[in-house]
Amino acid sequence: MPASVHFEKYWQNVMAQNLIRVPQGCPTLEKAMALAVIFSQRKEYTADDPLKIRLEEGVHEIVGGHYSEGKMNVTCSHITFVGKGKDHTTIRGGFLVENQQNVRFEELTITDGRYGLRLWGSKTTVGVLKCTVKKCSADGMWVHDGATVTATQCEFMENSADGVYCQDANTKARLNDCQMHHNGQDGLFAYTHAVVDLHGTKTDIHSNKRNGIYACGRGKVNIHLPSQHNTSHGNVAEDRENGWKGGSIANINADGTFTHVVVEEEEVGGDY
Repeated sequence: MPASVHFEKYWQNVMAQNLIRVPQGCPTLEKAMALAVIFSQRKEYTADDPLKIRLEEGVHEIVGGHYSEGKMNVTCSHITFVGKGKDHTTIRGGFLVENQQNVRFEELTITDGRYGLRLWGSKTTVGVLKCTVKKCSADGMWVHDGATVTATQCEFMENSADGVYCQDANTKARLNDCQMHHNGQDGLFAYTHAVVDLHGTKTDIHSNKRNGIYACGRGKVNIHLPSQHNTSHGNVAEDRENGWKGGSIANINADGTFTHVVVEEEEVGGDY
């Protein structure tokens, strides 16, 4: 039987499992991404039936990268990157997701990129579960231009700028039981109409070198926790800080009422 037939049978089997293994099936993450694009052209994946790239224990390098940032573009929708646990699987570099849907990152540590996760565009929907994003040269996670993200039980730490930075109208972030600490600037920054919702009693924002939570330019942070919850504490500047042009930070009760609201009045001179 020709080698090409064996090859085709092998990849048909891999495709049927909805699973690409790194390094067993593909030696690098970039090659796995290229293969995922081919699979997506041959098979329709969905939110309920995504393609998975499973990364084994160890350190996986994103080599080269985009603009020398050590960044890999996620170029198809309905794809999940899953590791063996954030203490066991590490990715050195970062990811750009632009206008792709149902992209998920699970059980990974992402480190040493410029941005760990850069999520961009109104069609972008991303889930992040039990991941650590740390030691990036800019922000741990930058969400902008109308992207939507839900992060659960994640840690954004020791990044040179902000742990999580959200900006632009229609940008939405839901952070469930997440921690943002020891970042070089703010733990959480909401800017220019972005809306961030914080849920979960394990939410903890502390020890950041500027502010814990910072909102400005009509950015909103809604804290779905009692006002007595120690959400943000022990930061170098302020635990809750509002900047120019109307940022807001509010504790919201289950019935929709507010128990603690911090709002900065808009400055005179133009709209934003």
